[in-house]
Amino acid sequence: MQSVNVGILGLGTVGSGTIAVLRRNLEEISRRAGREIAVTRAADRTLEKERTVDVSGIDITTDAFSIVNDPNIDVVVELIGGTTIAK
Repeated sequence: MQSVNVGILGLGTVGSGTIAVLRRNLEEISRRAGREIAVTRAADRTLEKERTVDVSGIDITTDAFSIVNDPNIDVVVELIGGTTIAK
């Protein structure tokens, strides 16, 4: 079964929660979609910060546009929020 590769933009509260929900419900989501769902890339302002969610197996970058322009990413989920960079 070919997977749907997902890129997440933003690893704050909402982005981390989205990854947690996708991982927790992966089997059911994949069954309903008829394809495996895989979060393969994520973008955040800081690479070194401590994460509240397991991001193993996810390529994390500070360059959100590299995810948007990645031909291997099927779906981009933008969860950055606000109109300016968060402080």
